[in-house]
Amino acid sequence: MNTIVTICSDSIINQGIERVIQNEFPGDYNLHFTDNITEALDILNFELPELTILHLSDKNLDLTFLKEKIMEDSWLHSSGIIGVYDLGRHEEARLLDQFRSLNLLTLLDYSRIRTHFAKVLSIVYANRQLIYQNELADNVLGKFSGAFNISNADYPVVSVYTGLLSINMVRAGRVSDEERFKLQMALSELVLNGIEHGNCGISREDRDRHLESGGNLLELINERNQDKEIRKKRVLLEWILSEQESRFVIHDDGEGFDVSAYKASLQNVNSENLKGRGILLSRVVSDRILFNKTGNQVTLIMNHRHLHERLTPAGFSTEEMLIVKPGDIVVRAGDPSDSIFYISSGIYKVVNHGNIVGKISPEDVFLGEMAFLLNRDRSASVIAETKGKLIRIPRKSFIKVLKLYPQYGLFISRLLATRLKRTNDFIVTSLGEKEDDEAKDLTI
Repeated sequence: MNTIVTICSDSIINQGIERVIQNEFPGDYNLHFTDNITEALDILNFELPELTILHLSDKNLDLTFLKEKIMEDSWLHSSGIIGVYDLGRHEEARLLDQFRSLNLLTLLDYSRIRTHFAKVLSIVYANRQLIYQNELADNVLGKFSGAFNISNADYPVVSVYTGLLSINMVRAGRVSDEERFKLQMALSELVLNGIEHGNCGISREDRDRHLESGGNLLELINERNQDKEIRKKRVLLEWILSEQESRFVIHDDGEGFDVSAYKASLQNVNSENLKGRGILLSRVVSDRILFNKTGNQVTLIMNHRHLHERLTPAGFSTEEMLIVKPGDIVVRAGDPSDSIFYISSGIYKVVNHGNIVGKISPEDVFLGEMAFLLNRDRSASVIAETKGKLIRIPRKSFIKVLKLYPQYGLFISRLLATRLKRTNDFIVTSLGEKEDDEAKDLTI
C-alpha cells in the first residue's frame, strides 16, 4: 500500500483530501495527517512516503524550517510533493521560487481539491518516476527524457502534465520561473489543440457555433468522445532535455492540416488574435519550431545559452541512449550484467523460456537492476513491446554515483521490492498456482 503524508493544519482541507482518497482510491493508500513539523519529519524519516501533500499557504506551519531540514538530509528528499495553496493569498510563481529546492511535482489551488485532486493524484502516480527523475537527471544522467500519453478525457487537467514537466525544468536549472510559465502555457496550448482540433476534429467554426449556443468546449469534447474511435486517440508529449537544448514533441492522432498554408497564416498572428495562440506562445519560448509533413506533430526546441543555478552537479551526460522499436531485444538471457538501463519511455516484456513473465515501464525507473546488483548473468530476456528510449549506465559509473549519493540505495530497494511483488503477482495470474522456480528467480 502506498503511503501519503499530508502536512496541513486546516481540517477542512484534510477532510477534503481524505474524502477524495476514500471515495476514489479505497484501500490503495495509507494516509498520515499531521500539523506538527517535528512529527512530520519523523514520519518522513521512518515511513518513507512516496508522496507528501504540503499546504504551502498554512500560517500555522514553519515551512522555512521544514524546508531547511529536508534539504539538510538527502534521505528526506526522496518524497515527491504536491503543493496545496490558497490562490487568494499566494501567487504560484512565488511559491515555486520559494520551494524550488524541494521535490515539488505540481501545485493545486485548494479550492479545486474536490473537483481535480483525484485526477491530479492519478496523473502524479502514473508518472511517479518523475520523483526519481528530479534527482537522477541532475546527479546521474545529465539527461532527462520521457513521455506523457494524454487521453482526450484529460482535457481539463492538461496543465498538470505540463506543470510536472516545466517544474522539473526549473529544478534542473534549465529555465527561470518566468520562462517556466511561458513554457507551461505553450505546451498546454499545443496539447489542448491536439485534443480539440486533431483528435476530436473540432474546427474553429464548430467550436464558435457551440459556444454561441450556450455550450462549453468540454461538453463538445465529451460529445465527440462518445465515438469509440475518437475516444481511443491520444496526444503524446515527449521530451529530451540535455545540457545543450530542450526538445519537446507533441503528436496527436488526427489527420493533420496543410502546414504550408498554416505557416503563411501565422504572418498575421499577434497577441491580440487568439487564433494560433499555441504556436504564438511557442514562438516566444522556443528557438525553433518544426512541423512534420502531415501536420499532426510539432517540435519545440529551446537552446540553453546558460543554465540557471543547478541544485546538484551534473553527472554522466555522455552515457549511451538507446532508441528501440517493437520487437527489439534489449537484453538476452545469458548476457553479462555489466550495465543498468534507465527507462525514458516505452513498455518492455520480460520473457523466460518463451513465456512472458512480466512487463516493465517507465514507472519502474530502471531495467536490469537485479542481475546488475547481484552481478549475475541475465536469466531472462527483455524485448521492447513498443517504441522507447533507454539510457545505458555502466557499472563503474553507477557505483561512483552511489558513493556520492547513498540515498539511491533507498530508491533501488523500493524499486526491487515493488518489482518483486508485481512479478510474483503476474506469475500467479499467468501461470496459476503451478510452481515455477526459474520464473520466481528472474534476474534480468
